[in-house]
Amino acid sequence: MKYLLVLFLCFSTVLLKGQDVKALDKVLNTENVRDNKSIICGSFIQRLGFSSGGFPQDIIIQNNDTKEFFKFRVKPTYTSKKENQFCVHINPGSYIIVNYLWTQSKWYGGTMYGEPIIKNLDVSHYIEENKVISKELYEDISLRYKFNVEKGKIVYLGTWHFDTGLVSFTDDKENLMAIIGAKYKKINLKESVTMIPE
Repeated sequence: MKYLLVLFLCFSTVLLKGQDVKALDKVLNTENVRDNKSIICGSFIQRLGFSSGGFPQDIIIQNNDTKEFFKFRVKPTYTSKKENQFCVHINPGSYIIVNYLWTQSKWYGGTMYGEPIIKNLDVSHYIEENKVISKELYEDISLRYKFNVEKGKIVYLGTWHFDTGLVSFTDDKENLMAIIGAKYKKINLKESVTMIPE
């Protein structure tokens, strides 16, 4: 029952407004910023380590101007690494972080979770205690983490710490450059704009 509740919380806003969730394109290692687009990149520390199995994990964001929902992969399929990097094409604009989608590996498959990301709120307690997050709290965008993306820019969004119920963000740009700098030949991470979600 509690898992159905969590999934309902995750998708209720999307379904009620009849919006599709569009997947953002991953940046290929031979690409640069596309016309009229931008790139966001960073590192993501997942909730689980090896117990995540080979299941992917995603983040859903919403464009504040167009009200469109987008998702991007923060943990690829078939990897159990605790920290992974993301680098995706995106339209410029102002965004809020809406949900974190992850699956915990079980002997029979997996249990899916969809957590709303709300500032200073540890959603894992709501899941454990089978509580419902109020509609007012869920829909209050002032309680959501925000970031802005300028047209034609590479935007570094920091390291996203989702390894606990209470998420946080840090600036580890030098570390990211060391990890993925050689992979993306045409992207100059040194010239990226730093925009840590707040």
